[in-house]
Amino acid sequence: MSPLIAAVVTREILWNVPSWARALMYLLFLAALAVCVLGIVRKVRAWRKGRESGVSVSAAKALGRLWRDAILQARIWRSGAAGLSHALVFWGFVVLFIGTCIVALEDYGGWLLGREHLFFTGNFYLGVSFALEVFGIFFLVGLVLALARRKAGGGFRPLNRRIDIALLWLFLVIGLSGFVTEGLRIAAAGGGMEEHPYERWSFVGWGLAVCLRGVEPALLELCHLAVWLLHMVLSMSFIALIPYCKLRHIFFAPLNIALREDRKAGRYEGVSLEEVEETGRYGVATKADFTRRQLLSFDACTECARCQTVCPATTTGKPLSPMKVVLDIAGAEASADSLHGEEISPDVLWACTSCGACVEECPVYIDQLGAIVDLRRHLVAEGEIRGSAQGALRSVGAAGNPWGMPREERASWSEGLDVPTIEEEPSPEVLFWIGCAGSYDRRSRKVTEAMVRILKAAGVRFAILGKSECCTGDPARRMGDEFTYTELAGTNIETLSAASFERILTTCPHCFNAIANEYPDLGGDYEVVHHSEFIEELISTGRLELDEVAPIRGTLHDPCYLARQNDVVEAPRSALRSAGLEVVEPEQSGKEGFCCGAGGGRMWMEEDTGERINSERWRQLQETEPETVAVGCPFCMTMMTDARDSVDSPVEVKDIAELVAERLPASPS
Repeated sequence: MSPLIAAVVTREILWNVPSWARALMYLLFLAALAVCVLGIVRKVRAWRKGRESGVSVSAAKALGRLWRDAILQARIWRSGAAGLSHALVFWGFVVLFIGTCIVALEDYGGWLLGREHLFFTGNFYLGVSFALEVFGIFFLVGLVLALARRKAGGGFRPLNRRIDIALLWLFLVIGLSGFVTEGLRIAAAGGGMEEHPYERWSFVGWGLAVCLRGVEPALLELCHLAVWLLHMVLSMSFIALIPYCKLRHIFFAPLNIALREDRKAGRYEGVSLEEVEETGRYGVATKADFTRRQLLSFDACTECARCQTVCPATTTGKPLSPMKVVLDIAGAEASADSLHGEEISPDVLWACTSCGACVEECPVYIDQLGAIVDLRRHLVAEGEIRGSAQGALRSVGAAGNPWGMPREERASWSEGLDVPTIEEEPSPEVLFWIGCAGSYDRRSRKVTEAMVRILKAAGVRFAILGKSECCTGDPARRMGDEFTYTELAGTNIETLSAASFERILTTCPHCFNAIANEYPDLGGDYEVVHHSEFIEELISTGRLELDEVAPIRGTLHDPCYLARQNDVVEAPRSALRSAGLEVVEPEQSGKEGFCCGAGGGRMWMEEDTGERINSERWRQLQETEPETVAVGCPFCMTMMTDARDSVDSPVEVKDIAELVAERLPASPS
């Protein structure tokens, strides 16, 4: 390379683009930008019609989420090939956009300063050129993977509508035309490739240029201009389209990721009685009844279908699709009379098990579950809840338990077991919260009794509330009856605050979640531990000794309100291994587990559409060929036992406490 050529390692910006084409580019850019901004403004105006959320966001946490989940694509990567595809497209797009900005700054900066070259020269030019080639390939590979997945399907089934395919092809043609434009420029510019050997750093363009050796320069220039015009027009079309289709998530998804509330999926936003009295609004009837932040989140939807892929209701043929609910809300007019109707019907809303799988899986932190519960609240207010679910709600409010059993019988399970009440043991180490199922359900009572044996064997000072305990209100809240929940929670908080104890122990993940995560909003702040955690703690600290036995093959069905919504995953497994269970994991386990079908009030509703959710889960668990299926939730116990009995299986279904209690050393005679 001659010194003269080495001194000008760069390229002419907008080479071979005549003034009329440049004018057309700027005209189309301004038009596309105006259309794009108009679409964004319309969305912002629609959000502003919603209610104020009143929840502040930590700037440090917002920036951390942006870096982790928007830039690094951490949540996207969990979905295998789908994550790889999106990450390649995203990073390719970002780097290509940065490259376009660099070229624009070089062009405009040089023009303003009256300099032929500003900074896009030498090693910087070569480095940027190489990076654009690499990430341009990433971009194209990601698009090809996305198209292939839509043809072949996969673990996460993306939408396969014409508009989705058209957008992928739009990106693909933009990317390919960029490479072709570059190859034609290298082949034709400056009188030949020999004068610009440094363009080898643009290795894709260089390879195309090599293939074009011998073609007349005039023809190359004509083809270059034609492909450049195609590339430019399609790029401007993309800019204009962003707010009007799924591409809007380019803007809105990072914003929603940054502004999301730090709230577990199992902790719902409360309803203000004062606001209900003032507005007459209970729950969500129209789009404007959602908060502004919720409305933003619905427009952030990437339409990736991950939420409906993991939804147990969708999987088993129910009418619910969490993604469709979000899109129906996003597409509705803010001034519409009601969101409730044929699209978002009561059957759709009541199909939800409140398992939170959709929220856990969503890469942009949309709270589909919260939206469904808000819509359910309106149904409750309008009397759109019937049958056994309505009866359960009435029983919860009147008798303090969903079965309608007498309050006086709440502690009858403890007769003859020498179980102290809080009055008899006024300052216990743990207050054993029994829960409705553990108090009244015949099968769950055995779990309660097993836990009492464990506590006594470990020498734990414990007590129960006895007749003073009542339902936490969890079933009412999941079904949308916020006022019954608030009344019950207030009663329990008053009782608990009058007692003295170190921790609350419960065998029910639903009670655990309500007391630990939701009672603090009403002034009841307590340390709560699930029995699987407490058992594991007793074993690891040496307070509880178990007999060694030959291991048996088993599997664990993770309760949604324990693993997914409260991150308790390892403790149950550790306790089971200590009890001699060889834990074999099903395909869906831990935070990615499959619901038993009882949550969200479904425990008291008939399942008359599609396959039964508990039957599907039982089928999944049987693939591990277990001798025992372990559970850690009374709801899961009921659903898994029913599923087993329906196929007449010999496999045992036992709670973690029962399996551990069976390994307790025999009392000396």
